[in-house]
Amino acid sequence: MAAGEPKTLCELFLRAVEEHHKPGAFLVKTEGRYRGTSSQEALRLAAGLAAALERAGITRGDRVAIFAENHLEWALSDYAALGLGVVVVPIYPTLLESDLEFILRDSEAKGIIVSTPAQLHKVLNIRARLPLLGFVLTMDRVEPSPAGVQSWHHAVREELSRRGDCVAAFRTAALRANPDDAATLLYTSGTVGEPKGVILTHANIVSNVRACGPLFSFGPQDVAFSFLPLSHIFERMLDYFCFSRGVSIAYPENMEAIPHNLLEVRPTLMAVVPRVLERIHDRVMDAVRQAPPTRQRLFSWALEVGRSHLSYQLEGRRTPLSLRVKRAAASALIYSKVRARLGGRIHTMISGAAPLARGLVEFFHAVGLPVYEGYGLTETSPVIAVNYPGHVRLGTVGPPIPGVAVKLGEEISSEDGAAGREILVRGPNVASSYYHNQGASREAFTEGWFHTGDLGELDGDGFLRITGRKNNLFKTSGGKYISPDKIENLFQGHPYVAQIVVVGEARRFVTALVVPHFARLEEYARTHGIAVQNREELVAHPAITAFFQNQVDEVCHSLAPHEHIRRVRVLPREFTLESGELTPTQKIKRRVIREKYGAAIEKLYPPPVAAPH
Repeated sequence: MAAGEPKTLCELFLRAVEEHHKPGAFLVKTEGRYRGTSSQEALRLAAGLAAALERAGITRGDRVAIFAENHLEWALSDYAALGLGVVVVPIYPTLLESDLEFILRDSEAKGIIVSTPAQLHKVLNIRARLPLLGFVLTMDRVEPSPAGVQSWHHAVREELSRRGDCVAAFRTAALRANPDDAATLLYTSGTVGEPKGVILTHANIVSNVRACGPLFSFGPQDVAFSFLPLSHIFERMLDYFCFSRGVSIAYPENMEAIPHNLLEVRPTLMAVVPRVLERIHDRVMDAVRQAPPTRQRLFSWALEVGRSHLSYQLEGRRTPLSLRVKRAAASALIYSKVRARLGGRIHTMISGAAPLARGLVEFFHAVGLPVYEGYGLTETSPVIAVNYPGHVRLGTVGPPIPGVAVKLGEEISSEDGAAGREILVRGPNVASSYYHNQGASREAFTEGWFHTGDLGELDGDGFLRITGRKNNLFKTSGGKYISPDKIENLFQGHPYVAQIVVVGEARRFVTALVVPHFARLEEYARTHGIAVQNREELVAHPAITAFFQNQVDEVCHSLAPHEHIRRVRVLPREFTLESGELTPTQKIKRRVIREKYGAAIEKLYPPPVAAPH
């Protein structure tokens, strides 16, 4: 292989296999325990699959979809396809048949790799309407196997037994990849409108891997826990980065098993989204609330010690000896118990996909679980900016990474002043266009700059702060701009509000749909003598509505008057991915919420009383 830094994902993969002869490059739970797959074996299996794809008629430039949860087979399918010059089309495993059909048709996929019988069932239901879809491979065993469906493992074994060593041919093909070749076609999760296909080249993604390299000192001693969807470029890029550094990559059995798998794997780093951190924080705080008063006071003391220590760290000042002694005691008594919930060895969590509340970041840093908030989009491969060790500013997403330029567009103004400025990005990580969507491409990519649609600010030291989403801004009927993201983010980590959606476009005032933390709300109802039969009765009880209005008023007290939430509707169930109300990265689909809860929203806005004649 040529000397110098890798320029393609294929070079990155092959170089890592050569440099890191690691028996546990990938960790997968089989037969009751986690077992390692070596980097050399990963290469052999990827080469076998590439040969199977070639036998199925797949050639350079074709599109192949992966419709699966995080598995070793997902990563190997990705590397195999890339080595063959194929464009990988990742699809979120929870998508409905209609979305799956749109992506397969729009991408002109020639084949698809699925994991479970449930996903296979979705594919078989729409296959007749997709004449280009030639083959289906399934990771899980399906018996009897439907016509035209082949086992992933059988296909690989067959090629390896037929050809013997496939690695030499795979290596030759993989090294023909050019940096400007399309590597993947990803469809945005689409909080509004139809998904858009984003074309990312090898150079786009590799530039992002290389730019993040000097910021984080991961190495062969580390273990990454890969549980965010590989269908999203955030986790996928991090896995490329980790594999290139010799970091072991562990996959969960399934989403329900994650808490237990963390204790088995004991990872040192992982990517997270704010919703995951909120749930960890909530579980810790629930345990504290159930502890004896002396234990609660000890926890509060330890948390205050951790926050005091953090303030010295952030300001670059030496921590006084007395505070260091207190922190050591707090770590032994309290922090170690919190860290043990995640395996006890985590030293880095990188958060993306949505803004993170400052208080939540403070909490994790205080207990010795550093969270580094970053920012990016599918179109930017994905990282634009990130906080990293030694360069942390709470309330920001960090400075732009090396080689990436950020500037702010024109102010979006209303009667009461500026509502924000759009973040524009330029760099080697930025895609050039959308697939089959010239109109959206012209709008988003202009004069070398990508218009992110996010609003932000840059401070004097170049740290970027996200203030909202351009498409989410709305005006009240009084002409006042409202950023729902700004208001909703205030409720991260709230003891009673699990989810909240702010509404009020073209209305007289702002209202909100609220999903409570039901366990805590039910406890509140019991202690206050509110007798109900079910959750529907609970959320409809006038005392509960009044309670939540008080909670909302308290949080919003520092906002401008026109930003206050005047009325709330408490809902009996949470917004979920399965119901189509959340994107795979846990963002609210506002259009879906407005449609589903239109009647409930209307009831928050009684008609104005007519003036007497």
